[in-house]
Amino acid sequence: MVFLKTLLIILLVFFGLKLMARYLGPILLKYVFKKVRKNMEDKFNSAQSQTQDKETKTSKTFKSKPKESKAGEYVDYEEID
Repeated sequence: MVFLKTLLIILLVFFGLKLMARYLGPILLKYVFKKVRKNMEDKFNSAQSQTQDKETKTSKTFKSKPKESKAGEYVDYEEID
């Protein structure tokens, strides 16, 4: 009789947890994803504001020099049979 009682308790706990996971799982996942999304938006917005601050501080008269290529001329080799 003790064995059946223990088995019944284990089964009730198992199915109870399964039922709770089925209904509370999506709610918990929504909460976690909402928190992650908000965290990522905050980081993105702070990065955007930092880049905008840097752009306003730098002068617009900076002229970039054309890059000099140190690589040689391209040679197309043909395969010899």
